[in-house]
Amino acid sequence: MLFKKLASRVTVLVMIILLISIITLVGGADWITKNFYHDHLTHEVEGRIVSHAHLLEKEVDDLIIEYIEEIESGKNSYFMILDADLSVTFMSETIEDTKLHHFLSWINEHRETAGGNNEPFIERVESNIQFHIPHVWALMPIYENGENEIAGYVFLDQDTGDLNHARVQLLMLLLIMGGITFLVGYIFTRYLTKKISKPLNKISKMTKNIADGDFDVELNIQGNDEISHLGESIQSMTKQLKEYRDSRRHFISHISHDLRTPITYIKGYSAVMKDAKTVEKEDLKRNLNVIYNEATRMEQLVSDLFLLTKLEEGKIKLEMELVPIGVWLENLYESRALMFDQKRIKHRIEIDKHCQELMIMMDSYRMEQALINLIENAIRHTPKDGEIELILRKDDNEVTVCVKDTGCGISKHDLPHIWERFYKADASRNRNDSGTGLGLAIVKEVVEAHQGKVDVYSKLGKGTTFSIHLPLLEN
Repeated sequence: MLFKKLASRVTVLVMIILLISIITLVGGADWITKNFYHDHLTHEVEGRIVSHAHLLEKEVDDLIIEYIEEIESGKNSYFMILDADLSVTFMSETIEDTKLHHFLSWINEHRETAGGNNEPFIERVESNIQFHIPHVWALMPIYENGENEIAGYVFLDQDTGDLNHARVQLLMLLLIMGGITFLVGYIFTRYLTKKISKPLNKISKMTKNIADGDFDVELNIQGNDEISHLGESIQSMTKQLKEYRDSRRHFISHISHDLRTPITYIKGYSAVMKDAKTVEKEDLKRNLNVIYNEATRMEQLVSDLFLLTKLEEGKIKLEMELVPIGVWLENLYESRALMFDQKRIKHRIEIDKHCQELMIMMDSYRMEQALINLIENAIRHTPKDGEIELILRKDDNEVTVCVKDTGCGISKHDLPHIWERFYKADASRNRNDSGTGLGLAIVKEVVEAHQGKVDVYSKLGKGTTFSIHLPLLEN
């Protein structure tokens, strides 16, 4: 269970790497120190034994031996002088027979090698002491009066105790420093892993809550690093999921209500005719008319919802073509003239002279759907003897189509929400005067699909103006 946590795994991995690095560093330092000390001592022993041999070649007397002893004093060394037959003529101190036998065996083995090129034979000899640098044994022949005839040998055994003591102290210092480094590294790694894992654990807990449907969680992670950015992204995602959940709930509520109402009418009037023994012709016609109107309303609702979904998903391909915008708007205006007259609404169209022969690239069918939604919306909210005006003008690199009415207007509270599905600013108005609640959402999607934008200006009791802005694209 311990190593399932990311912090524990990272800590163990870092500690293993740190431990291997410390062992490698200490081991490497010990190896370098040991070889450095030995090489240094070997060169020193070589110089001393050659000097001793040259002195003994001239004359072997007590004065020279005393001089050699003085040189070797305090160096933790042992030397012997032997004749040509390997008989010991002088030894710096008395030693055990076993050790002497060991020396003589080694001398006998290597005396043929010693003296080549007037250089001594030197060898590292391991001692029985653990972690001890090997002794340095050296053998140099003594020539008689400068001739090539060997008169004897000088042997030198150099102990490395002092150098080994310095090496061990350095090794201990490195081990202590390595231990301190390991401890500090562990503490620092634990601190960092906890600092990193704490917000990650918080994020993990939050995502579990989100998965359980709790979108009201708040994640507050300080900083400006990757983890804080991750937290901000998850918080943003949570907000969007909450909005989506609320939107879905509202959508289901609205669609259920808007579908249930016409179904209730259809069912009710159908039941009346079904259960009635006789139905007057006028009643039958009225009932069938209600059923037809409610079926048409339900069909329009489903059609608008299907269109809006396709637009939002980008699954409707626009049939773009060059359209004479002035002529197109006049034809659309004339097709809706009867609707204006039926409600006794004053109406007029105003086309800028720069737009008379202006050609723009658009899907005329989809844009007609959007503009009809705005016109019908204006007719529904404009009282009798009110006025609706269609305006077309050219502004810099765009063309603007405005639908202006003198209706009841929209409050500031409702304005930000009018583009939402099923949103109706006045929920109390008569069903016959209200649309499906999807018209403005469709308008917005159609216009944005043309790389344009739509905005609205409204004042309660004065009226509303919707403006569609379409870019003028070069052919």
